[in-house]
Amino acid sequence: MLPLHIVFKALDQCQISVAGLIVTLLTCPQYENHPLVVELVKCCGKVFNAFLYHSAGRHQFVPHSFHTAENTYLQELRSLASEDNGWHFRASSTSTKQLEDFSLQRMAQKIEVGAPKWWCLLGSLLDHNASGESGAQKDDEGDESEFEGVFDTFWDDVDEIDLEGMVNELTGEWGLCPLVKDMCSKCRSAIMLMKKTIVSSIVMHGLNQKSNALQSLLGLFLQLAHTPYKVIDTLAHLRISVSTDTINLAIQSLLQESQNSLQ
Repeated sequence: MLPLHIVFKALDQCQISVAGLIVTLLTCPQYENHPLVVELVKCCGKVFNAFLYHSAGRHQFVPHSFHTAENTYLQELRSLASEDNGWHFRASSTSTKQLEDFSLQRMAQKIEVGAPKWWCLLGSLLDHNASGESGAQKDDEGDESEFEGVFDTFWDDVDEIDLEGMVNELTGEWGLCPLVKDMCSKCRSAIMLMKKTIVSSIVMHGLNQKSNALQSLLGLFLQLAHTPYKVIDTLAHLRISVSTDTINLAIQSLLQESQNSLQ
């Protein structure tokens, strides 16, 4: 057993608690490069784990940790939802250039760069293989075999959309006649990227209603696909789309732009 009574006695003589000592070491600039502070920062993971496994400490430490993580994610997402990041889509001034310039891949990249911790969390939550469970791996192997079996006919079912081109764009890979297995992997990567981008966009729209670029594009698509208004408005309440009124404003703006270009 370490002779900690000597340390305790020294703390009493200095009239400082253990917590006070740690806070002082970490907050005072004069101790920033002190060997004890450097070691403490280096071993912070061990300290956190000690709190987690402490019978009394974890009841206070865990909620505080979740609160800290929550604030970290919110700070990242609020920054992304600000106007400076370019995801505010003003319906009354919609232009064809806005539609042409929109890129889901670019949006995903900006979210990953601007909110790396949030992006990593989504990857862990949405990837069922992240748990590393053998059962999940077996299911994945079965899914892959089944997916390969229907892969050739899959593109025929969506021949009106260049889905293969979309997958290549999202994964950043263009090549000649990829193997089926490679294409399956690329499809999964593209689907995962789309999921993470859509979920992030919904949360960003919830934090700032003006952050609605993806919702506006989807709303216009639903309108062009003759989706019932009630369905669109329901999706708008879920923050997946914008409302029918907003869509109509965007269409009017596009029509006005078209008329001006013809004059």
